Amino acid sequence: MKAKNAACLFLALAAFAGAADFSLDKARRIDNFLSRIAVRRQPGLFLKKKAFSESELNSYLNLIYVKKYAPEVSSIELRLKDKNRVSGTLKLKLAGEKYAAVPQFLRDVEVSFSGKFECSNYHMRYAFSELVINRSRFSPDVLDEAFSAAQFNSKTKKSIFDWFTLLPGLKNVQSTEKTIFFYY
Repeated sequence: MKAKNAACLFLALAAFAGAADFSLDKARRIDNFLSRIAVRRQPGLFLKKKAFSESELNSYLNLIYVKKYAPEVSSIELRLKDKNRVSGTLKLKLAGEKYAAVPQFLRDVEVSFSGKFECSNYHMRYAFSELVINRSRFSPDVLDEAFSAAQFNSKTKKSIFDWFTLLPGLKNVQSTEKTIFFYY
């Protein structure tokens, strides 16, 4: 019986290790590229493109990006597909005084999603086609309406479908199966 439990534990640990296969070297490859193009001063006549693997992107997002810009995100995993389609899983942990008003059952959230991103004029947005929060399926449009209603005191309302500005130096982004292309 102990051997069976040990085997199950080993398989669970192996699955966890495979799921969180992030590399600081891979993350730094994207971070160094983005830092370099952000300070570039001369506008080029032609766009250049740089390809990164899905593994490099996930390493960058988990080891560098979320630590700097989204500390509420405990993990993110994207699966890149052809024609800018992306699916993934995002885990949030809303802790601290900033989130005291958030009900306890909404503080640990796992979001699974799929959809497609679009780029235009140095901006990007994500069009959700499927959204699952804590194993409950939601219509992205209905969730966006609820999000809008929750902002009744805000001067500028936000949407989950809003456009956002690409990182400095980036002009466009595209994806194919397991590869992302940054145009600069």
